[in-house]
Amino acid sequence: MKMNRIILFLFAFSLCACFDDKGNYEYHEVAEITIENIPEVVEVLGNSDHIVVKPKIVSSLEGEIGADNTNFEFGYRIEKKSGGVMVSGQRWVDLNPSKTLELDTLAAFVADTYIGWFTVTDKRSGIQASATFDIKVSSPTYEGWMVLCDEGEEERVRMDMISVISAERIIPAYDLLAPLGLPDLKHARGIGFYPNLFASPNDVIYVMTGEGTYKLDRETFKTDVSWDINNIDFIIPPADERVVCYTSVNNSSTAGALACFCVTDAGNAYAQVLGSAGAAFEYPVNTSERGKAPEYRVAPCVGVSMARPGNASTALLYDTDNRRFVGWKYNYSDDDAMQTLTPLPDPENGLFSFKTGMELVHMESTRYSNGLVYAVLQDGGGRRRVYGINMSGNGFVQEVKYENMDAPDFDKATAFAFHSQFPYMFYAVGNKVYLHNLGTNTTYPMSTIALGEREVVTMLKFNLYRQCSLGQLNNQSEEFMARQYELMVASYNTDAPDNNGGKLGFYPVDGVNNTVTKRVEYDGFARIKDVVYRERR
Repeated sequence: MKMNRIILFLFAFSLCACFDDKGNYEYHEVAEITIENIPEVVEVLGNSDHIVVKPKIVSSLEGEIGADNTNFEFGYRIEKKSGGVMVSGQRWVDLNPSKTLELDTLAAFVADTYIGWFTVTDKRSGIQASATFDIKVSSPTYEGWMVLCDEGEEERVRMDMISVISAERIIPAYDLLAPLGLPDLKHARGIGFYPNLFASPNDVIYVMTGEGTYKLDRETFKTDVSWDINNIDFIIPPADERVVCYTSVNNSSTAGALACFCVTDAGNAYAQVLGSAGAAFEYPVNTSERGKAPEYRVAPCVGVSMARPGNASTALLYDTDNRRFVGWKYNYSDDDAMQTLTPLPDPENGLFSFKTGMELVHMESTRYSNGLVYAVLQDGGGRRRVYGINMSGNGFVQEVKYENMDAPDFDKATAFAFHSQFPYMFYAVGNKVYLHNLGTNTTYPMSTIALGEREVVTMLKFNLYRQCSLGQLNNQSEEFMARQYELMVASYNTDAPDNNGGKLGFYPVDGVNNTVTKRVEYDGFARIKDVVYRERR
């Protein structure tokens, strides 16, 4: 009985304790934190621009949170979008050690695309909210038009660039390679560019000059004497020869080319068949037997189909000694055959003879008719004509011949460019540019290309993109893709007080009215020799 009383007492005491404890607990509503004003992408020039973000933080209980609210902590960090290590073995870097709300810090990162993470933490509850944004860091050499020039009377080789930082921000930059290791060279010849999606050798960029050809690092454009093409791409480096032409033969694959060709100032051609073990330039191919001494010289140009992806496995060259076209064909079963050139036999009932007996003035690869190569030829009397050889498929098809052309001063022209969408040939004489409609044999002076009396055209060109993945596969705009069909006109003012009298204008072509209009023009260059767009994936 005594035990029962004790139990009853304890039950009553605990019941009272429960009633007395009512209301001693505090229940707090958890605040919802929202983040506003975070950009989708921040585009900056590396080591020049600042990464600036000014977010707005709102708490469902306290309203907008100011930068001086000590109950909250803010953080920013950056990591590579593609993954990988940033610095010191870390995968991310703290952008904001001071933990301030707004971010304003130098974009001290190499050109790449990064992910930025912004976090806000309520230090009282530990509740955290976050938002992400892309950070695209560019460099003056990351993307844009590479402009190869000769500077001054000595023709010092100089690389300028029209740098595309974003669609809205395009900045000319000058003399980029001198501080990046390019030797002091003379006589610019051209830019070799082969965008390659294979893991190796990756994108290839060569600067070709009269004193040597040097490869540029695809990311930084750094180079030095060890990057001479003879040290990189040749099994047996040629003696006393300098590469002055470099191009690729498009493959049916979107990843890379079938082969690469180069021609030296000695008139020797070399073929590098890609995808095979140890692919490199070895013996000259301007011979009838692999490894044999060269039998003739070829012009410093190689005709290929510019269709993307490629629909041909051939290359067209010109024998300047015997004044005839010679060809190269891919033959996976005969490696020896791929290391020689063959004179082209005349077809039955052909338009012309491949043994032209004439001087080759100009040869240009296009996408017209899926890969038409145009050749401007001049006979002994100084009269010029245009032949068109189709490189699609696996042959050399004579497609067009233009003779008796009604083209004023065509025999004096020093620069040429052929359109890939219309049967148009542009040519320049002094400071005048003409459009010749090959279909109607009619010439139109381009009055909209107005150059001064002391200006001279140094280059006409269409910059056809080489990378097969550009376009829909790479989310490029129609406007961007249309740039490759704009006529580029390079000119130089001989009265310029310094060495920067070069200009480069971009002219969309009207295929109905046989006219062009200037879209934009950049100046401050030296004497422009070649322009190639540095494509990015």
